[in-house]
Amino acid sequence: MDKNSWGTPINFLHSARSAMGSIDLDPATSEQANENVMATNYFTADDNGLNQHWQAQNVWLNPPYSKDLIGKFMHKLVNHYVNGYIEQAIVLTNASQDTQWFNDTLALHATAYCFPSKRIQFIPPQGIKASSNSRGQVFTYLGDDPTAFITEFKQYGMMVIPA
Repeated sequence: MDKNSWGTPINFLHSARSAMGSIDLDPATSEQANENVMATNYFTADDNGLNQHWQAQNVWLNPPYSKDLIGKFMHKLVNHYVNGYIEQAIVLTNASQDTQWFNDTLALHATAYCFPSKRIQFIPPQGIKASSNSRGQVFTYLGDDPTAFITEFKQYGMMVIPA
């Protein structure tokens, strides 16, 4: 894993697969992280997912959280979703509803959110000492079946359907 690739705990990945049926694409991962994600197709930092075409039924995205990358990943995700290249997606980000990237992308197209009641303890890249997560996260669902997402993710915290 590169320094921007903090893995998602496996219970959330099981829930994403359950809610969507599978994970066909993870456009921002590593070979090591994909052992848990189990995406049919994935892009690593070396592949540079931002330079790839994303076409998949079910997308899982835990993007790089760095300021210079997260907005680019969110814009690409939403662009591919709106244009029909992605049927549904679950995205894990910081709960950053006060940022421009969030308001320009996920806030406009989400069909459901899950705000976990506990902070997520991500899996650190090898060689980096893990510390407590200091921010809250949100799972954002884009797609036509928010009921499946809500049914699966309500175990983690507050569910919100945008008005």
